[in-house]
Amino acid sequence: MDIFDWEELIAETLDISDEERENHDCLPEKFYDRFSIEFDTAFELAQKLILHTVPVEAGLSKKPYHAFVSLIAPVMLMKIEAKAR
Repeated sequence: MDIFDWEELIAETLDISDEERENHDCLPEKFYDRFSIEFDTAFELAQKLILHTVPVEAGLSKKPYHAFVSLIAPVMLMKIEAKAR
């Protein structure tokens, strides 16, 4: 899981277009304006929270992942492989 996955999740969540994202400050600024939380700090929180999502199965590999999923398309936007506990 990397920062690009986080950016994809936030762009969809805040309805930010690819054209708007060409301005590299757009996502952090709009995120802060909406939530009053620093973008990087929220990414750290998301990395912890994702482990509390219900595992979903990847379509091709059939591997289980903890994931934040798109509300628009059948894809995982931010994911980490689920480990057996």
